[in-house]
Amino acid sequence: MPSRWVILAWVNFALAVAAALKFIPILVSLRYGLVLTPEQIAAGLGDERVWSLDLISDTPYLLCVWGLVALWVRRQTGSPRLIPWRATRQNS
Repeated sequence: MPSRWVILAWVNFALAVAAALKFIPILVSLRYGLVLTPEQIAAGLGDERVWSLDLISDTPYLLCVWGLVALWVRRQTGSPRLIPWRATRQNS
């Protein structure tokens, strides 16, 4: 596989990792409970919850781009490169 496809596979993998890491702030926010009390909201946890929800709001678009790039790389190379460090299969 040409090096440009390997680089594109790594960039696409980084995009998938970034999409997953975007959920960390909402998980931290949910640690305080699903419904925040007025005291928690006054302490600023409400703003953090809104920020974390806004952060994950575009995740479907990221996953769409990831999927389209993955399909394009597979079509161009004949090899699915979802996990870039795995060796490609050789047809015998």
